Amino acid sequence: MSLSGLFAIGLSGVNANAAQLEAVSQNIANTQTNGYKRARVDFSTLVTSLTPAGGIEGGGVGATARTIFSEQGAVTRTNSTTDIAISGNGFFVVSESDEAGTPVSFTRAGSFSVRPDGTLVNEAGYFLRAAPVNNNTVSGLALGSLETVDINRTPTLAAATSELTLGGNLSANAPIGETVAQHFQVFDEDGAARTLTLTLTAAENGVYNGVLAFADGNEEILGSGSLVFNESGTIDIAASTMPISFTANSSQAIDLNISTLTSGSGATQFTASSANGAPAGTVQGVEISRDGRITATYTNGLSLDIYQLALATFSNAEGLEENTASTFRLTSAAGAPSLDIPQTGRAGAVEGSALEISTVDIGQEFSTLIETQRAYSANTRILSIADELWQTVTETAR
Repeated sequence: MSLSGLFAIGLSGVNANAAQLEAVSQNIANTQTNGYKRARVDFSTLVTSLTPAGGIEGGGVGATARTIFSEQGAVTRTNSTTDIAISGNGFFVVSESDEAGTPVSFTRAGSFSVRPDGTLVNEAGYFLRAAPVNNNTVSGLALGSLETVDINRTPTLAAATSELTLGGNLSANAPIGETVAQHFQVFDEDGAARTLTLTLTAAENGVYNGVLAFADGNEEILGSGSLVFNESGTIDIAASTMPISFTANSSQAIDLNISTLTSGSGATQFTASSANGAPAGTVQGVEISRDGRITATYTNGLSLDIYQLALATFSNAEGLEENTASTFRLTSAAGAPSLDIPQTGRAGAVEGSALEISTVDIGQEFSTLIETQRAYSANTRILSIADELWQTVTETAR
């Protein structure tokens, strides 16, 4: 072993332990970083050559830093519905711009928030990308087809009335010609409200004649007919001529449910009267399910699935290139990304109103820090001794 070899070995040890100190420092600094995966440095012996006697010529030590993606961070609950935690191997797909075609990156940091324009971004300003959902069908589950999540994609939502329900008792002793009316508020597909009135007039033999009409503005009759009751007082749908399905607003199909309507000796009283549908509402929030459906909620109580989260997995996640703000770029070493819906494939599940915390164990890092500090000092001592030996040799040569 030459003196230059001693210098090389000592220097390699200093550099390797410096890399370890850098990794430990990075880990400690990110103990509170959501989705952070701790870094680890692996050491390996360097061999420069074989000796004639069959031994080896030591070359020191090498160090390779890598991110440990296989470790799952603990999931903690939050009060924000746009926070998302992954339990599994998947990565969120994000981009620095909300423009289509922008290069994408991958991250485990799921602390997203809604910008004033409705797009979801994480703490570093990266936009979340997902597959659009149209009519409850996912479209474009491919990396290049993912869109920037915009909760205002459908800014207003209404529900057209499709069913009326009327239940209760019609007096079997009502004088012929006596009328009773029940009003319903119905909505068209745009959420516009109209008042629909069912007028019932007592006839002979306990029969009631009904007229269903819009009472606002010009009267528009939608249907009319008789309501006939059995001896037991229950309604005889087959014998009745009152339509139980009709069309409003030219093309709006509405069903009339009168199956619980009865006729008895008591007074006329309606115990159940309702119409489904809702006026137009605006977006007030967003919810995220465990299978990755992003659902917009509206001020009128309605909800609509607007996006499907697609998690990226890799054959070798440790081959990803580290980027800024806890994001990673695709490399050939990582392999082609595979997109999976949460709870399918290897992606894992997601949880809204939750975050995956850092995988750093602060106690372990401090222990490694102390060990590395000692190893670093010992390697600097090798350099000092090698320098002393070199000075001895040079002084002897004089």
